[in-house]
Amino acid sequence: MNTFIKKSITTVLFLLVCTVSYGQMAYIGLKDEANIRVAQNILLDNNVDGTYWPKTQIIDNYLYVPTLNGIYRKDLKALNNTDWELYAFEGIPVRDFIKNSGTVMAATAVWDDSNLLLLSTDNGLTYMDYTSESFPNPHWDNKATVLRIARNPHNRNSLAVLYRGVPGVALSTDFGVTWTLQNTLIGGYQDWFVGFNPNDTTNLFHTGEQLYFDSYIKATYDSGDAWTSVEAIQNHCTHGIAFHPSDKNRMVSYGEYRIAKSTDQGMTWSTGVPVPEYIYKVIYDPANPEILYASGADNGPDEGVRIHRSTDGGDSWHVFYEETMADSDGVMDIHLYDNKLIVYTLVNGVYYLDLGASNNFQIACEKQSAVYPNPASDVINVSFSGADEATITLINMNGIVFFREKTRKSVTAIPVQSFAKGTYFVTIQAGERMETHKIIIY
Repeated sequence: MNTFIKKSITTVLFLLVCTVSYGQMAYIGLKDEANIRVAQNILLDNNVDGTYWPKTQIIDNYLYVPTLNGIYRKDLKALNNTDWELYAFEGIPVRDFIKNSGTVMAATAVWDDSNLLLLSTDNGLTYMDYTSESFPNPHWDNKATVLRIARNPHNRNSLAVLYRGVPGVALSTDFGVTWTLQNTLIGGYQDWFVGFNPNDTTNLFHTGEQLYFDSYIKATYDSGDAWTSVEAIQNHCTHGIAFHPSDKNRMVSYGEYRIAKSTDQGMTWSTGVPVPEYIYKVIYDPANPEILYASGADNGPDEGVRIHRSTDGGDSWHVFYEETMADSDGVMDIHLYDNKLIVYTLVNGVYYLDLGASNNFQIACEKQSAVYPNPASDVINVSFSGADEATITLINMNGIVFFREKTRKSVTAIPVQSFAKGTYFVTIQAGERMETHKIIIY
């Protein structure tokens, strides 16, 4: 890390609330067409890279969803039905795309040295292989793939892709005719995100997970001439960054069991707020950037949808909404549209939540759990009431899970004598309620 980057530690506070009533989300379709787990298995069965995490977008009142059969879209002004249009690249597995009027460039799920990028100038009806010869020859089993594609919001010819083969970021200033690979950006086996800071597009970020389960955030502040590591911790993976709507300095990163914040353009990051799942998306409310929403999925089978919200710019988070949904496997992507939260699940299709209505359902409550003694050096005891069963999770400040157990015991003892001294968080999920306690181990 460069010497001008100073280490930053921020104290995080938690807002503990009850969650809203169940069953308020409305289904709007695409369950069979956009099942991510099925798509991943199909790709693996065909010896294709199964790292398939499609990125949805809202453009001009339409929601666009990449699938193994091209890009589907839905008119968001018609939420009273489940009708979708197969918009572009029919029969082609698409991970990501950029669109400008009728011109669409797709990053495919192809695992090869051609057809990694496709270009259409007629809304996807016809298309051509747009894989540049300037991509370096892949040396990963002689195959390559493009995981993400991002466009500079202020210069349509300026693009960035996450490229696997020679892992890293490639940049183009001529709309993909030629590319320059950033060879110093070798990440690991999970490269997740590349994106321009919309408030200063000389500033780009690249995130993911390195070998040995260390997450990383790399950044450039001069359009790619020089890159630096701005965060590298034992937190498994950083899935992406949400940028403030107007302030180039403020942003939030999100990943496995953790949401962190920067107020100096990503040069330093807070220690982060532990959360009880993998966070796949965080968004700002452009009408009030102090409000943010986050969602994701458990690491393993998931039986519900959980939405987190911050009302203080990302310093603290609480569970805003939760709904039991059998075999849902959690949430891949979320968007705000017309005071509605659009929710794209991993296996159950697309839903929306009316935020105006759900705000009325949220209620405050007193704690029904306890963690003691605090501080502790030998054993901590976790008790809960108000439910027959609870899931107890112990996480450190970096989001690393040290203990997780589903129990029916009213008191659970957790030995901590072998743990490093420091601050930890205990989360108790009991029925509809989730409460988090900050503890000190000495």
